[in-house]
Amino acid sequence: MKFDFRILIIFLLVAVLFFSSGQMGCQQQKETEFDTIGLVTNFVQDAPPMELVTGITYPIYVDVNNLGGYDVPESSAHFYLSGIADNLQNVETYLQNSNFLDKKTEIQEGGQERLSFATEALPWKTFPAIFDLPIKLDSCYKYATITQTSVCIGKSSVVCLIEDEKINIGDNSAGPIQITSLTESIVGNKLYIKFLIENKGTGQVYLPTADCGKIQTDDIDEKLKENQVEIIIDAEQGFTCRLESTTKPYGSIDSLSGSTRVGQVTCQTIVPTETHLSPIKIVASYIYRETLTKNIQILPE
Repeated sequence: MKFDFRILIIFLLVAVLFFSSGQMGCQQQKETEFDTIGLVTNFVQDAPPMELVTGITYPIYVDVNNLGGYDVPESSAHFYLSGIADNLQNVETYLQNSNFLDKKTEIQEGGQERLSFATEALPWKTFPAIFDLPIKLDSCYKYATITQTSVCIGKSSVVCLIEDEKINIGDNSAGPIQITSLTESIVGNKLYIKFLIENKGTGQVYLPTADCGKIQTDDIDEKLKENQVEIIIDAEQGFTCRLESTTKPYGSIDSLSGSTRVGQVTCQTIVPTETHLSPIKIVASYIYRETLTKNIQILPE
């Protein structure tokens, strides 16, 4: 029986198409990675230990490391320890950073500090059985994310393309708030730029004018500042963005600086006659609040 080469050719074509579609699928699923770390807090191991005994004193230490891309000046980060009630004596419940916490770069480690909430925390009550004591640490600090990329001003040409995604790896500084997408489109004689601001961290974001102490007490006015950032856009002349004024009467404005909710921001300019590549810089400033918990137990005597 003769071998039918047409079957082999068909099989090879199917295999090539399958491989190509698989490659395209992988490309479509590929996503830009973002460094979403800012300040990182951790309870020091065994300070306190997981189990406490009534009448014996223990330390409570927290290590703070700035692993993001923005400096944190002295006293600008706030730390609140809660869940202890009156079960432990000799404990501070509020501290600020006393060190300048430098941002992390390729040539330097981020700034760090050890907070001492207690050196001799004393469980003084007598319990008939094991008493669970979940303690909570809230950190609240001012931070900023800086995004730098280039946009195509004009129409797609050999110089640059309108259609491309403009955010790539390394365009954002490290921080919990990230600009995850920046795209362009042309409608009539207008060039539109839309960028997406996302909270990629595990905490809550507030306007930089928010007060950490009031946030901690669930103040209603501070709650209204949640899910918002303040931004400054450095772009070539002619651009305006739809933002909110940071001063009274707090209405919508067309400007390159103001506040906006986390989400999409739209900017526009007139399409020029000549196409060129232009840098754009976006600085998003905010207050960020995160929570760390540790479960400890007080053992009966």
